[in-house]
Amino acid sequence: MATFGKMTTQIDPSEAGKAFPVETRVMFTIRNQPQTGVITKQLKNAAVVELDENAKNGELVNHSNGVVVINYKQMKKIQ
Repeated sequence: MATFGKMTTQIDPSEAGKAFPVETRVMFTIRNQPQTGVITKQLKNAAVVELDENAKNGELVNHSNGVVVINYKQMKKIQ
């Protein structure tokens, strides 16, 4: 049966990624500016993060459509 482009492959995150499940709040740095956001999707060695918009990162949010891909090693959990 054809799926016509709908792929449902399971991506297993690396060992570092297992500490960052979906909907985890994280902190990281982009262009020497601290940023925060929420993980929306896990990849093998990185995660898709929805940025928290603030007064200082409006241009970044606009340029990236509010999401970025960040390596797990560059993230820290926020409580």
